[in-house]
Amino acid sequence: MQLVVYDLVAALFTPRQAEQTSTYSDRLFARICRMIEARFTDPDLTPSVVASEARISVRYLQKLFYARGTTCGHFIHSLRLDHASRLLQRRALSKSGQPLGELAFACGFLDYPHFSRRFRDRFGHSPSAHSTSALRNRPNDIRSGQTPVGC
Repeated sequence: MQLVVYDLVAALFTPRQAEQTSTYSDRLFARICRMIEARFTDPDLTPSVVASEARISVRYLQKLFYARGTTCGHFIHSLRLDHASRLLQRRALSKSGQPLGELAFACGFLDYPHFSRRFRDRFGHSPSAHSTSALRNRPNDIRSGQTPVGC
């Protein structure tokens, strides 16, 4: 009987401690994400740099991301590739001749082949094909020069 009482008392206090720890790690994780979002175009940004700037160990950084089903490196590359996608769409719409290598560097990649491989893995097609698909997927009213209703 005494063990049951102790277990019940322990159960009352355990969620509160886990909640406080979770709140701290959630705030820390949010701060780290904001830090990465502010600097993801920096080609020198790596998980070890992030950990150093956050004043935590690389292992603890890995645990924070792993608890959320990803890694720090994957998060950084995901931001870079999303940015690249937006820049490629803008490039296609403006019909600018910006070289894809420059675009890759502007997104934080050091070389075009690495960028192209990562882009193909993520989107299923090359960066140059992404530009042409952006033009094909535009709504008809924008292609004709008309402003969409509600804009």
